[in-house]
Amino acid sequence: MNFSRPEITSISPSVVSFYGRNHAVLSGHNLRDVTRVRIQMDATCSPQESPVWNNTGVNLTFHIPSSNNKGLVKVCVLIPDGSCHGNSQIIYQSSPSCTKLEPSSTWSSGKRIITLTGSHLEFVEGIIHSHTPQEVTDPRSRSSQTLTYDTPAAGNSGGTFTSSVSLKVANETLVCSTSFTYYPDPEFISFTSIRMGDNVRITLQKKADKLELTLADVSVWGLQEEKQFPCIMREKGTSTDMEYFVCEIQSSPDLEFHHLLIKYGDKTVILGTPSLLHQVLLVLRILLIPCVPIALVIICRWQKKLTTETNNL
Repeated sequence: MNFSRPEITSISPSVVSFYGRNHAVLSGHNLRDVTRVRIQMDATCSPQESPVWNNTGVNLTFHIPSSNNKGLVKVCVLIPDGSCHGNSQIIYQSSPSCTKLEPSSTWSSGKRIITLTGSHLEFVEGIIHSHTPQEVTDPRSRSSQTLTYDTPAAGNSGGTFTSSVSLKVANETLVCSTSFTYYPDPEFISFTSIRMGDNVRITLQKKADKLELTLADVSVWGLQEEKQFPCIMREKGTSTDMEYFVCEIQSSPDLEFHHLLIKYGDKTVILGTPSLLHQVLLVLRILLIPCVPIALVIICRWQKKLTTETNNL
């Protein structure tokens, strides 16, 4: 039986760590009859062979096996008659490592963007947290020295706790030397607005916590009927028990904003100013609080007097 001679044009990725790579893609021509990919580590070692799948004739998928050494290896593709064709290369390099996480904390609902610093991070396929060991998070972006990703939610782990981080590289899990802390979600309390020409300056108040939120963590919109007006973050201030975020809604003449839409991670919060009715009810509640003990004293005396009169009958 005659088989077409396959040709390899590229392998992606062609640079991997000691641990190899799952789901590598080999591209070329006449690949339909290819059954395996052969990797020749060096002349003294027996070659390793990986089965293929998702073979379209021009692309196929295979696993790049692990290696004990750094360096260049030869790659060819096998067809049913036992012949191996092509002369491509894969380069093995050192395994990834991580040394720092910024920021070092996240909120319970998750999806805070974390920047991980280290070396050879381009080989990382996913991030695993100790409190959700079955959940693998894909990187948002990665380079040799930095990687960004979104934190998973705290799940059933309530309150404040520490979670360690591991890197998934092929079939290996590498533990990082750093970890970070989960805290409850930020609590936004109220806001004030001041008109400055055609713009509206919003001061958003948040309860102080240990999350160290930055301007990049928070997005704010002013709500007017069904429209959203972006509020450009300007500055952040802190006090003993409060944090302040200042933003500006531009080109909004004659508009008043009684509600804000606040987003951090995937969490959305709508914060409103109290209505007149709510303000009146709040004042009444405050005024009535001192009256409660007086009313209780009056009722108690009345009951005591009634009991005395009954006993005298």
